[in-house]
Amino acid sequence: MVSNRIPQFSGLSLKISSDFLHFRLSSLKISPFFTLFSLLFFVSLASELRSEPQTSFHSGIYQSEQILLILGKPGETQGELHFYGVEEGEWKLLYPVIPVSFGRSGLISQEQKREGDGFTPYGSFPIRRILGKENLSIRSLEYTQIQKNDHWSDVPTSKHYNQLIRKKEKGATPLWNSPNYQLFIVIEHNTNPSIPGQGSMIFIHPWEETKPTSGCVGVKLVDLQAILQHLDGSKNPFILIIPTDENN
Repeated sequence: MVSNRIPQFSGLSLKISSDFLHFRLSSLKISPFFTLFSLLFFVSLASELRSEPQTSFHSGIYQSEQILLILGKPGETQGELHFYGVEEGEWKLLYPVIPVSFGRSGLISQEQKREGDGFTPYGSFPIRRILGKENLSIRSLEYTQIQKNDHWSDVPTSKHYNQLIRKKEKGATPLWNSPNYQLFIVIEHNTNPSIPGQGSMIFIHPWEETKPTSGCVGVKLVDLQAILQHLDGSKNPFILIIPTDENN
C-alpha cells in the first residue's frame, strides 16, 4: 500500500503560473519542498473558482505512482525533467534532473495549441505508447518497433491526422531515417480524439541540438534510454508539463 506521506520535490522553488491556473496567485510563495499533491490541490481549487475553459488534469494522474514532471518558464525554450516514482511506499527521485528543450515558441495550453505554431502543449498526459527502431520491451507499456515504411501524419486534412501510419502517405512524416524518432514516448496530446489542426506529433524524443524543437520535448538519447529502464506501465505513469516561475 502506498504511503500517504506527501511526495517532496526537493530543490524546487516555484510559483504556479497564473496562466496555467487561470487564477491569480501572485502573492503565493511556494517553499522549496513544494509537492505534487499541493500542485494538484491548487489547480483543482482554481478550476472550482473560475467558470471559463481551462486546462485541467487527467483524472488518472491521482492514481499515478510515476510522474515525469517537466518544468519550464513561460516564453522560454529550455526546462527541466524530474522523474519521480513511488518505491517502498514513498515518493523518490528515480533519475537525476535533466535539461529538456521545448518548441521554438515555448509552452502553451493544450486548448490553445495549433498545428505548426512551434509551441509545446502543457498539461497532464498518460504514458501509454513508446516507439523505437530497436526491439525493446517496456514493462507493461505498449511498444511499437518502427519499420521502414512507418510514417506519422501531421497533415490536418488527412483522415490519419496525428496517427501512426504503417505505409507511405503524401505529406506524412517518415519515422525511419530521423534520429529524433529512433526512440520516443508519445505525449498523448490531441490523440483521442484527434481534432484537425490542434497539434500533432508531440513526443519526448532524442534531441542532441542546442536549438529548440518544433513543439516536442527534446532530451538526450542516453537520458531517454535510462528513463525507459525505470518506466513501469503498472504504476500508471504520467507526463506532467507545467509552466512555472522560479523564485531563486
